Amino acid sequence: MFILIVGGGKVGSYLTRALLNQAHEVVVIEKDDRKARMLERLIDRKVTVVGDGCDPLVLDAAGVNRADVVVADTGDDEDNLVVVLLAKRKSKARCIARVNNPANKLIFGSLDADDPVIVISSTELILDVLNEHVNASKYRSMLETMHLFGKGDMQLV
Repeated sequence: MFILIVGGGKVGSYLTRALLNQAHEVVVIEKDDRKARMLERLIDRKVTVVGDGCDPLVLDAAGVNRADVVVADTGDDEDNLVVVLLAKRKSKARCIARVNNPANKLIFGSLDADDPVIVISSTELILDVLNEHVNASKYRSMLETMHLFGKGDMQLV
């Protein structure tokens, strides 16, 4: 599978290494030449296109038209939105976007009802995990209380 990642920061670098280890073809667009070179040294392979992922010509140079998946992973939600809009116009790729501000999730979600963007918010993921932990603690406490009152003879139905 050919995966185009826009943004070669910490998340983009990790994704690149993991996807290459899974034998995917990966190209990363990174604005910062220094970051791009560091990523290539880290993985010992030429995978970057230096440029602005919001520039249609840079996306073309990176091969957006043949991408199976485009990941918009910059630190700027507006840039990620532009990347997704351009990728949808230039390819049939599945789009994944990281949102830094959870309030922007709805904007990405409303782009295309037929081929929705997969939107990832680390804030919401952390909140979901915390809520699951809190709920699990509540149930555990409730079961312990039921056990004490029923002296072990009660069952949860």
